[in-house]
Amino acid sequence: LGRLKAIDEGGTSLLENAAVLYGSGMKDGNGHIRNDLPLLVAGRAGGSLKQGRHLACEAGTPHSNLLLTLGQAMGLETDSFNGVSTGTVSELLA
Repeated sequence: LGRLKAIDEGGTSLLENAAVLYGSGMKDGNGHIRNDLPLLVAGRAGGSLKQGRHLACEAGTPHSNLLLTLGQAMGLETDSFNGVSTGTVSELLA
């Protein structure tokens, strides 16, 4: 993240213009547990995302909702991701 922040893109950093998702789609690979995933989102996608906070989504929120939110923040024109998203993570949007 430090390297992305250090790259200037005409008055703003590459990190400001990007969105980086770090984590796993599986909380426990042995038990195949897919809920309560610890995920990190860095960057602002050109100002589309709010940063500097911790968000805890409601239990049962699909991981695909985050992926849909990131896609829309970067200009993807769709209202569904993989047919299983139930909406966006609106708290993440600027």
